[in-house]
Amino acid sequence: MPSNGGASSYAFVSVVSFITWLALTFSPGMSLDAFVQEVMVGLIVALVVAALTYRYLPNASVRYFHPKRLAYLFIYAIVFIWEMIKANFNMARIVLSPKLPLKPGIVRITTDLESDFSRLLLGNSITLTPGTMTMEVKGNELYIHWVQVCDDLSQAGDIIKGAFEKWLKGVFS
Repeated sequence: MPSNGGASSYAFVSVVSFITWLALTFSPGMSLDAFVQEVMVGLIVALVVAALTYRYLPNASVRYFHPKRLAYLFIYAIVFIWEMIKANFNMARIVLSPKLPLKPGIVRITTDLESDFSRLLLGNSITLTPGTMTMEVKGNELYIHWVQVCDDLSQAGDIIKGAFEKWLKGVFS
């Protein structure tokens, strides 16, 4: 068990690992005995994973389990899925209409997110929406390759970040 300084990180990693284990192994048709076995093995695995990794997540804390943060995370997940669906349809339109003029390029956007992890999550969210790819993150600046660069670069950040940044601020504030 970690010292007091890392106890919150240890608890956070343990809980997240346990929930992940249950999400990956649970089956609605499983017997009670099988479920109890999965819970027991999941607890052991979660504690071992936490013991091996909590030091590498110094900012992880049980404070992220606050209901308000979880609500922001839930809304963020819905927004992310919606943005991904829209981007997929947009890319399908571009691919199926080869005469559409493309204007690919690299744009620099800035973010107000403060933690490294929140900026990493923003960059990954941008990359996972088709048509954009985060190439580099330097401090609060992200360099994005974009398939359809707009004429007004002052709007690029708002278009690319969409609602991601707003909801991530709620999760990480």
